[in-house]
Amino acid sequence: TRIFRHAYAESPDYVPLVLRADELWQELMAATGEVVLNRCGGLELAAPGFAHASSAREAADIHNLSYEWLTPADARSRWPQIAIPDDWDVLYSDASGFLNVEPAIRGMMTLAEQAGAVVKTGTPVTTWGNSGGHIWIDTAAGRIEADAAIVTAGAWAGQALQDLGLPLHVRRKTLWWQRLRHHEQFTPENMPVFITDSGIGGIYGFPCVDGASLKIANHLEGDVVDPDTVDRTTHDGENADVLALAAQLFPDATPEVVKSAVCLYMMTPDTDFILDRHPGLPNVAIGAGFSGHGFKFAPAVGEVLANLVTDPSYQAQGRFQLSRFETAGVAG
Repeated sequence: TRIFRHAYAESPDYVPLVLRADELWQELMAATGEVVLNRCGGLELAAPGFAHASSAREAADIHNLSYEWLTPADARSRWPQIAIPDDWDVLYSDASGFLNVEPAIRGMMTLAEQAGAVVKTGTPVTTWGNSGGHIWIDTAAGRIEADAAIVTAGAWAGQALQDLGLPLHVRRKTLWWQRLRHHEQFTPENMPVFITDSGIGGIYGFPCVDGASLKIANHLEGDVVDPDTVDRTTHDGENADVLALAAQLFPDATPEVVKSAVCLYMMTPDTDFILDRHPGLPNVAIGAGFSGHGFKFAPAVGEVLANLVTDPSYQAQGRFQLSRFETAGVAG
């Protein structure tokens, strides 16, 4: 699951992109019959001195998005399973919710294949380059040649684009599923997704979809790692932050861990995406540095990247252009 939201605290500039993604997720659901987007609503919560909720409100106001600015007492009355402190800011959006990742990916791949795409799984790219205006890609299964290419290499973007010297780094992140005493109070019908901003961290989470637990994680911090050698196992004590937040807000959550996982964030210095053409190869588009908040935009990002390699007049939004980095090898 991934949180989906319109009132984007990171910047109002993201709102048009996420609104387009919303349209495309709905088209995907209509085409596949799969439930990809669950609108269970979403809470943006901030302790005194922290700006996430007010920044989300600002983005919503700029783009005339619907939301409710609630008192903590009103929020507790609506969701008694969440013990929101009296001095916290609370924004609620009924358009928010979560994406089911596996049917989303499966659906996009299926539609791509129906449109003529060939999907090659288990086929790592070893190197790629340009020859006479054409792109060649060497893989474990042989060479692929094309008129254009889109590079979306995730945690390996720095390696795939090493000629550009981009200021990227990978952070190791942990996710936790804490057992609930009364999971029925936390189903998507009864519980929204949530994002919190406090001295504990940027803790976010989801309603219960497994009949047992609360999925919760810290969006901030994380060790810088090599994606090829990263420790993929979680360890005791790594969830101290989420346990502290859960103890404060969710009396029904226990410290018992049902399961845990490690994921990777490919980070840019400003945490904004890279959606732009390669500075030396106009027939190559780059999607990278999604900094842990990219999946909700996936179909809209695909549309942008496709436009970059098919329409010479198309320009990426300034916020996402490579020119913002004063880095050797990147055209300014």
